[in-house]
Amino acid sequence: MGSGSGTAGAPPFSIQAAALSSASLQSKIDKIKKADADKNRHQTERVEVTEKELESYVLVSMKKDIPVKVEGLRVMLTPGAIAADSRLTIPPDSTGNYIVDALVSGTHSIYVKGNMRGSKGMGKFDLRDVKVDGIPVPNLIIDTLIKHYVKPKYPDVDLKQPFELPWGIDEIVIGTGKATITY
Repeated sequence: MGSGSGTAGAPPFSIQAAALSSASLQSKIDKIKKADADKNRHQTERVEVTEKELESYVLVSMKKDIPVKVEGLRVMLTPGAIAADSRLTIPPDSTGNYIVDALVSGTHSIYVKGNMRGSKGMGKFDLRDVKVDGIPVPNLIIDTLIKHYVKPKYPDVDLKQPFELPWGIDEIVIGTGKATITY
């Protein structure tokens, strides 16, 4: 699955286990947010986030925020990089562009990989690879999808620019199977 050409999604999982993993990540997010709100805090802390927590969080906690149906998801963390191999059902007439709709509507395996780094409160994500059903996706289609799916909710998104890390996060280091967040 790491090649981005296979079927997407993790092996069948229990909804209860996914809910627990999602809650674990939510607890970590809440801890980071609480530390950011504490104006008297002077110590640096670290937290680790696993692939399973990220998968579960997307499938459980973010379900209502994703405009397509996520059938399955597998997150892969390797030093400096994050990849997601998913199976998504995209509704017809979802982008308003006939050509793009013809290419993306239906159920597809979607693979996305990029380099991620974060230090001194700033992050940078460099998109490296996007495949739909094992076929590389041209930048024109990626730009259209970002315009129609991401920009309406996050108008400041620009994959070419660094961004401020949220909640007082100072550093994110992606390793094998986990990300370490320093805040």
